[in-house]
Amino acid sequence: MRSFLIKIATIFKGSRNTVPYEYVGNDISNRRIETLIDGVFAIALTLLVLEIKIPHAVSNLKLTDSLIALTPKIFAYFLSFFILGIFWFGHQMIAHYVLRSDRTHIFLNLLFLMFISLIPFSAALLGENLHHQVATTVYGINLFISGLIQYLHWEYMSSRNRLIDPELDRRIVRSVQKTFLTIPLIYGLGVATSFVSISSGLLLYGLGSIFSAAKITSIFHRSHYPKS
Repeated sequence: MRSFLIKIATIFKGSRNTVPYEYVGNDISNRRIETLIDGVFAIALTLLVLEIKIPHAVSNLKLTDSLIALTPKIFAYFLSFFILGIFWFGHQMIAHYVLRSDRTHIFLNLLFLMFISLIPFSAALLGENLHHQVATTVYGINLFISGLIQYLHWEYMSSRNRLIDPELDRRIVRSVQKTFLTIPLIYGLGVATSFVSISSGLLLYGLGSIFSAAKITSIFHRSHYPKS
């Protein structure tokens, strides 16, 4: 009975926020977090295409017109699929550096997923109202917040090697930090620009994603193949 009470007291003590050692060694907690994240991303990526409804037409001419009318939704689909893919790749990359988890880490992951799961909505809004500034702004704000949370997540994990491998090259840590900070800044600039020019705002969203893809790929290559 005493040992049971001690175990309960240890769980709710709260002085150590990290996952118990026996769960760190076999990475059970981290695997469960990553499984949840992969599932949410898979659902979000699938929901994007569901917004593109199959047109029904009585002639080739009308079918062609219907397909042309779908162009904004198809554009929003490809842009959002690419952006979601980059967010997922960035998260998978830093997951390789994590040695342990804690409640704040879990909370930040859930907060990140909250806004990732909103991207299909903001993408559908964009595709339906591509020429309206409000839709472009809402979409950009969604991307900005998602990117900002990812940056804060990395800051929390890497500060004093709180959750990451202490042997990880500090140049890699700083590169991830700079990249994850630059991404939401570009999206934020796109949001501000969208008030003046919708097309320029969308261009910045695309450029931000290309920059993100290039930098994350470079960091991944350097961290996994340091001698190549």
